[in-house]
Amino acid sequence: MIEAVRKIGVPLGRLDIEEQSNILVETINYEEEDRIVILDLDINNNCINISIKPIQDDTMKDYFYIGTADGPASPQWMLTGNKPDYIISQSIPSLLKIIEEGNIKELLKQALDIFYFDYGKQGGSKERYRRILNVEKFLNLDQMKKYYDDSKKDIKKTVSSVAKALSNYISTEYEVKTKNLKLWALTINGKIVQQRQEYKKLAWQLKEAHFEKAKEGTCSVCGTITKVSSDTGKLKLTYYITQKKNFASDLRNFDKNLRLCQQCHKELILGEIYAIRKLRAYIGKLNFLLIPEPLFGENLNAESESFENAYKNANSIIRFDDVTNIEREAMIRIKRENYTNQFIFHFLFYMKQQQEFRVLQLIKDVTPSRIYEINLAIFEQNEFARRWFNWPDSNDRWLITFEQIFYLFPIHQDERFVTEHKRLLILYDAILTRKKIDRKIVIEKLNQLAKTYYYEKTDSYQLSKPPNKDIAMIYGILKGMLLLCYLEKLSVISGGEGMDTSNLIVSNNFKKFIEELGYNEQQTSLVLLGKLIYEVGRAQERNKLTSKPILEKINYQGMSLSKIQKLSNEIFEKLKQYKIITEGSSKYFIQNIYSDHKILLDKNINNWKLSNQENVFYLLSGYAIGSRPIDKKRG
Repeated sequence: MIEAVRKIGVPLGRLDIEEQSNILVETINYEEEDRIVILDLDINNNCINISIKPIQDDTMKDYFYIGTADGPASPQWMLTGNKPDYIISQSIPSLLKIIEEGNIKELLKQALDIFYFDYGKQGGSKERYRRILNVEKFLNLDQMKKYYDDSKKDIKKTVSSVAKALSNYISTEYEVKTKNLKLWALTINGKIVQQRQEYKKLAWQLKEAHFEKAKEGTCSVCGTITKVSSDTGKLKLTYYITQKKNFASDLRNFDKNLRLCQQCHKELILGEIYAIRKLRAYIGKLNFLLIPEPLFGENLNAESESFENAYKNANSIIRFDDVTNIEREAMIRIKRENYTNQFIFHFLFYMKQQQEFRVLQLIKDVTPSRIYEINLAIFEQNEFARRWFNWPDSNDRWLITFEQIFYLFPIHQDERFVTEHKRLLILYDAILTRKKIDRKIVIEKLNQLAKTYYYEKTDSYQLSKPPNKDIAMIYGILKGMLLLCYLEKLSVISGGEGMDTSNLIVSNNFKKFIEELGYNEQQTSLVLLGKLIYEVGRAQERNKLTSKPILEKINYQGMSLSKIQKLSNEIFEKLKQYKIITEGSSKYFIQNIYSDHKILLDKNINNWKLSNQENVFYLLSGYAIGSRPIDKKRG
């Protein structure tokens, strides 16, 4: 995995220092009304010129926005930030300590002396805050002494107070909401210091400063004997790399320390930056990196565009959009041997906690052929569902992508999210690496989904409140049926033996449907009973009942065989009560369904193998199928 990240950085490492520095530029999410505040310290005219500009795609590059220094205690020397606190206090003093001698350093010294108020010596690490932009003298705001006194002489709190006062002042003067002041930059005499080469070089020099203490040794990644360092503090994934053996498996000398040469260290930093910006994806609240790793030799290094294209190919299994659907349809029509075998893929699921990545799951070495198989399964299940589930005027899509699966597995949105997502990640792992899981685990979550919709408890989970709970439950169960077929197709769960449908008296269409699903007699018996529950529910709606009381007969936690038998008898009585089975044009259709259900139920009564949870799922499946045009026209 660490080698995969390094390989991404290899082509970037061939760029010159100017281009590499530009890679460090961070992007931000911005809206049309968001602005950058430019505080120009005009030494010649002894004034501060403020300009407010709309943020555009090039703004971050123009003002070399590279975020903050690594680590919460690190001095912040950047002259562009996402809030004013640093640039009105510690940025210039910190920058003066590290920038090379020259004109820029002299300008910075003058700006500090002229425009910053000195509160005197401060204790320990707070010394960096002693100079604060003099908003009293240059902007006619409150006295600098008052900010200090109001903060009880806490210099760090004083910085926050002045920053807030400055934000409010600009918001009022320029009629911009404070929340829209997304970026702040310092310039001097109209010059963007951030674009000077001596400023940009600092970004890399500071990331590699620890190599001054490097010692002779063997690089854990490339094996070269050279100057190496075990200080990995500048790497975003440092904690995981150094603590998890499987992250850096097969690396030399990893038993003691991860030791890196300067070249590998730089390539890892570049690879991480590229991965975090270009190869990052999400499913709901789950963030992950989808990292392609080239399989060819070192002399055939891929260019950055190749990684991005490989990412797009693999990302087609994650979520649906019109483009990926077109690509998927084209993809499944090409021969497997022609499908790209230049990359394998790693999926790193994580949570960002302050300065640290907390890794939730690493799924390694996913082959291109497996991505192909998953795309094929998605396509086939969509075709199956469009054929059987869609009404003539419907254009519903039934794409079982990873994002769709996420919304079929109810996960609490409170502190339980951290533990409950694990079952979902186990499923993703099984899909990607062809591992086996118990189908009962999946069915339990699908039943929970139905229960959540029926009892309108979506607020507790990652699910949106639907306009119609019954329709939401039906669609959830139908997608759950497809999920099980998808997992069988991918050999993640075992499929059973289908039944001989020749003796059934239901419609030929329905028999064909059961055959394609591969359902056995017990599953089919429950599906037929579920269809009858749907018909009773419709009759109850026609009788002006506000809900479908018949659904209260289903225990979503699970139902034993004896409960199923009792329910079967109750449904028969309801069919007679509402004259569904005795009158009307569909009475023979209903009679045939009940007859087949009862025969199959009685035949298997002494050899029942389905669990209580499975009993409920197949009942609900039949209920959901009742709403589909499988063996009837729209009525």
